[in-house]
Amino acid sequence: MPDPADPPRVVSLTVVDRRRPDPPDELSPREADLWRAIVNSRKPGFIDNPGSALLLQLYCQAVTVLEDLVRRASRDRGFLGQLNRQTTVVMRMAKELKLLPGPHPRAPRPRLVRSPHSTPPWAD
Repeated sequence: MPDPADPPRVVSLTVVDRRRPDPPDELSPREADLWRAIVNSRKPGFIDNPGSALLLQLYCQAVTVLEDLVRRASRDRGFLGQLNRQTTVVMRMAKELKLLPGPHPRAPRPRLVRSPHSTPPWAD
Protein backbone atom coordinates (compact mmCIF):
# COMPACT_ATOMS: atom_id res chain seq x y z
CA MET A 1 0.00 0.00 0.00
CA PRO A 2 1.43 3.43 -0.92
CA ASP A 3 2.49 5.74 1.84
CA PRO A 4 0.00 8.65 2.15
CA ALA A 5 2.92 11.02 2.76
CA ASP A 6 4.40 10.31 -0.70
CA PRO A 7 3.28 12.72 -3.42
CA PRO A 8 1.25 11.21 -6.25
CA ARG A 9 3.29 10.13 -9.26
CA VAL A 10 2.44 11.10 -12.78
CA VAL A 11 2.25 8.17 -15.14
CA SER A 12 2.52 8.86 -18.84
CA LEU A 13 -0.22 7.39 -21.00
CA THR A 14 0.22 5.90 -24.41
CA VAL A 15 -2.19 7.55 -26.81
CA VAL A 16 -3.35 5.47 -29.71
CA ASP A 17 -3.37 7.49 -32.90
CA ARG A 18 -6.93 7.15 -34.21
CA ARG A 19 -6.63 9.22 -37.35
CA ARG A 20 -7.32 8.61 -40.97
CA PRO A 21 -4.05 7.65 -42.67
CA ASP A 22 -2.94 9.25 -45.91
CA PRO A 23 -2.62 7.02 -48.96
CA PRO A 24 0.77 5.41 -49.57
CA ASP A 25 3.10 7.26 -51.93
CA GLU A 26 3.21 4.39 -54.43
CA LEU A 27 -0.49 4.73 -55.31
CA SER A 28 -1.47 6.49 -58.51
CA PRO A 29 -3.69 9.59 -58.22
CA ARG A 30 -6.81 7.53 -59.09
CA GLU A 31 -5.91 4.91 -56.49
CA ALA A 32 -5.12 7.58 -53.89
CA ASP A 33 -8.51 9.23 -54.49
CA LEU A 34 -10.23 5.89 -53.91
CA TRP A 35 -8.16 5.35 -50.74
CA ARG A 36 -9.22 8.75 -49.39
CA ALA A 37 -12.87 8.14 -50.27
CA ILE A 38 -12.90 4.81 -48.43
CA VAL A 39 -10.92 5.96 -45.39
CA ASN A 40 -12.92 9.19 -45.02
CA SER A 41 -16.20 7.29 -45.19
CA ARG A 42 -15.19 5.13 -42.21
CA LYS A 43 -14.60 5.89 -38.56
CA PRO A 44 -11.07 6.97 -37.54
CA GLY A 45 -9.04 3.87 -36.78
CA PHE A 46 -10.60 1.85 -39.63
CA ILE A 47 -7.06 1.19 -40.80
CA ASP A 48 -5.45 0.28 -37.51
CA ASN A 49 -2.64 -2.07 -38.51
CA PRO A 50 -0.17 -2.57 -41.37
CA GLY A 51 -2.09 -5.57 -42.71
CA SER A 52 -5.27 -3.54 -43.13
CA ALA A 53 -3.33 -0.76 -44.83
CA LEU A 54 -1.72 -3.22 -47.24
CA LEU A 55 -5.06 -4.87 -48.03
CA LEU A 56 -6.66 -1.48 -48.70
CA GLN A 57 -3.73 -0.49 -50.92
CA LEU A 58 -4.08 -3.72 -52.93
CA TYR A 59 -7.84 -3.19 -53.09
CA CYS A 60 -7.42 0.31 -54.54
CA GLN A 61 -5.00 -1.04 -57.15
CA ALA A 62 -7.34 -3.93 -58.00
CA VAL A 63 -10.27 -1.56 -58.49
CA THR A 64 -8.36 0.59 -60.98
CA VAL A 65 -7.36 -2.55 -62.90
CA LEU A 66 -11.04 -3.55 -62.89
CA GLU A 67 -12.09 -0.14 -64.22
CA ASP A 68 -9.55 -0.46 -67.05
CA LEU A 69 -10.81 -3.96 -67.87
CA VAL A 70 -14.40 -2.68 -68.02
CA ARG A 71 -13.36 -0.13 -70.66
CA ARG A 72 -11.42 -2.74 -72.63
CA ALA A 73 -14.21 -5.33 -72.44
CA SER A 74 -16.70 -2.79 -73.78
CA ARG A 75 -14.58 -2.63 -76.96
CA ASP A 76 -13.26 -6.20 -77.09
CA ARG A 77 -15.24 -9.16 -75.74
CA GLY A 78 -11.97 -11.10 -75.36
CA PHE A 79 -11.42 -9.35 -72.03
CA LEU A 80 -14.61 -10.70 -70.44
CA GLY A 81 -12.85 -13.64 -68.76
CA GLN A 82 -10.24 -11.35 -67.20
CA LEU A 83 -12.99 -8.94 -66.20
CA ASN A 84 -14.91 -11.71 -64.42
CA ARG A 85 -11.82 -12.90 -62.54
CA GLN A 86 -10.85 -9.37 -61.51
CA THR A 87 -14.41 -8.68 -60.34
CA THR A 88 -14.20 -11.76 -58.10
CA VAL A 89 -10.89 -10.54 -56.64
CA VAL A 90 -12.29 -7.07 -55.93
CA MET A 91 -15.46 -8.45 -54.34
CA ARG A 92 -13.50 -10.79 -52.06
CA MET A 93 -11.21 -7.97 -50.97
CA ALA A 94 -14.17 -5.67 -50.36
CA LYS A 95 -15.78 -8.35 -48.22
CA GLU A 96 -12.56 -8.83 -46.24
CA LEU A 97 -12.30 -5.07 -45.67
CA LYS A 98 -15.98 -5.03 -44.65
CA LEU A 99 -16.82 -2.48 -47.35
CA LEU A 100 -19.95 -4.35 -48.42
CA PRO A 101 -23.24 -4.09 -46.55
CA GLY A 102 -23.82 -6.91 -44.09
CA PRO A 103 -26.50 -9.53 -44.45
CA HIS A 104 -29.97 -8.20 -43.94
CA PRO A 105 -32.05 -10.01 -41.37
CA ARG A 106 -34.66 -12.11 -43.06
CA ALA A 107 -38.26 -11.51 -42.23
CA PRO A 108 -39.79 -14.43 -40.40
CA ARG A 109 -41.83 -16.69 -42.61
CA PRO A 110 -45.50 -16.85 -41.75
CA ARG A 111 -46.56 -20.18 -40.35
CA LEU A 112 -49.83 -21.87 -41.00
CA VAL A 113 -51.72 -22.46 -37.80
CA ARG A 114 -53.74 -25.63 -37.83
CA SER A 115 -55.31 -27.71 -35.22
CA PRO A 116 -53.09 -30.69 -34.44
CA HIS A 117 -56.11 -32.93 -35.02
CA SER A 118 -57.20 -31.56 -38.37
CA THR A 119 -56.73 -33.56 -41.50
CA PRO A 120 -54.65 -32.13 -44.31
CA PRO A 121 -56.64 -30.68 -47.22
CA TRP A 122 -55.34 -33.25 -49.68
CA ALA A 123 -56.57 -36.17 -47.55
CA ASP A 124 -60.23 -35.59 -48.47
